[in-house]
Amino acid sequence: MKAAVFHAPGDMRIETVPTPTIGDDDVLLKIHACAICGTDQRIFRHGHKAVKPPHILGHEIAATVSAVGKNVTDCRVGDKVCLDPIVACGTCSCCKRGLTNLCLVFKQTTEAFGYFYPGGFAEYMAVPGRAVRRGTLLRVPAGLSLDQAAIAEPMACALNGMTTSQMSVGESIVIIGTGPIGCMHISLARNLGAARIIVAEIQPDRLEMARRFGADRYVNPQTEDLTAAVMQETDGLGASVVMVAVSNRMAQQNAVALAAPRGRVNFFGGLPKDDFQVTVDSNAVHYKELYLHGTSGTTGAKIETCMALMAAGRMPGREFITRTLALDELPGYLAAGQFGNDLKVIVKP
Repeated sequence: MKAAVFHAPGDMRIETVPTPTIGDDDVLLKIHACAICGTDQRIFRHGHKAVKPPHILGHEIAATVSAVGKNVTDCRVGDKVCLDPIVACGTCSCCKRGLTNLCLVFKQTTEAFGYFYPGGFAEYMAVPGRAVRRGTLLRVPAGLSLDQAAIAEPMACALNGMTTSQMSVGESIVIIGTGPIGCMHISLARNLGAARIIVAEIQPDRLEMARRFGADRYVNPQTEDLTAAVMQETDGLGASVVMVAVSNRMAQQNAVALAAPRGRVNFFGGLPKDDFQVTVDSNAVHYKELYLHGTSGTTGAKIETCMALMAAGRMPGREFITRTLALDELPGYLAAGQFGNDLKVIVKP
């Protein structure tokens, strides 16, 4: 089979490699589409401690079941599936609470597709029995294309942020950053009944791209006072939720000034390991009784929710996909650094 094989930072090659063989408990997938995550771009540029080259990246996967081991009963050849990329242990305290994205064992092993296991930037991919038993294969509902199913995992990460922030009907929200996740936050906030959605982005092209998703106000903080705009849109109170959907220290630092009393501030985007310290106005947190928290990853249940929302027409899907690549085009696309010009890019082997 053909695969995009990561050999070292900046070095990804299209190669012919053996098609995976499966055992009695395993499943073989024919990859239909694998979306590019920002993490894939970072691994391509800098590597990752959990990725041992040569390796196949890609964890936002939609596929058709090509073969199953004789002991597999939960899926059949021909089933259309999406993956929960994390193989959680199922027994730690977080897993028992349904927080498989915070699995304590996973935090040590990084047992996930595209990291520990070969990922979806290939024609075929094996799912080992352990992952099958942990429920990583999620059936794609009728009416949802596999292209759309490939973006269900990142959408579910955004949904995790929204639900953790307890976004509810009639509230206001500031979304900082209009990358693919930020734009998904816009649509999810509208779906959850937000009364006012204010979006902030310093890149004019990205701000313009986000207009299709229907926020109430779009602000470029380099040319407009963001705090003043938020107060104007919220009758001077600030926003119920501030979602920092960008990996930027200053954006996190300034977020508390945008929140209403008892507001929730979500540090959704992680910071670089060499620049992660943030100074926050603790008096603002104290006197406004703010809730300051973060979210990381998602769960299989939320991926299924997002697939159902797209299948029912309650969330856009195709609108987030701004580019489709053949597998042969992937190394050149990553090397050219074009990722920031798109929302979701899907690769079709």
